[in-house]
Amino acid sequence: MSDKPEFSYFVNCKLLKEAKKLYKIEASEEERAALAKRFDLLSLDFLFARALVYREQGDLVHLKCEVIADLSQKCIVSGKPLKKHINSNFERSFSNSAEPYFGSEKEPEGEGEYTGPYIDDNTPEPPDPMVDGGFDLGETVAEQLSLEIDPFPRSPDANFDGYSSFDNGKDEEGRISPFAVLEQLKKKS
Repeated sequence: MSDKPEFSYFVNCKLLKEAKKLYKIEASEEERAALAKRFDLLSLDFLFARALVYREQGDLVHLKCEVIADLSQKCIVSGKPLKKHINSNFERSFSNSAEPYFGSEKEPEGEGEYTGPYIDDNTPEPPDPMVDGGFDLGETVAEQLSLEIDPFPRSPDANFDGYSSFDNGKDEEGRISPFAVLEQLKKKS
């Protein structure tokens, strides 16, 4: 397996000054085919990203990105092709000195021994580490795309009849399902 991502566009943050820089990247036919294979898609017909990159403070660089994609997946029930349009926005930060954000690589010794700072829903995520003074915008876009792809695509008209191990509240051995019993109790009350 190659170390180079299928869709790669390196952003050199060493050259990034105080101004914001806008990047527009679009995956080629070959890159889309390779990503479709990686993500088990029937096809990836379009992949475009518009990214704003700027320095926040010191070596901390911030990315605001919009990803637009058109793809085709196989329905998990019928096997029919499903078309999907994705339009997603995300943000990430990168830093050359990301290691202090992650703390020690050593795992806690006992159960419940968390020694790091208090983390709640408002705590920002630590920045991703830079490699060679920058980051791969193409791979970052591909990672976000992978999060947007439906892992269980299903056609609206897909029918699950015949795919269940329960038939009329009974399993293959004729035993009544506990859920069927609960449904009966619910109807009585």
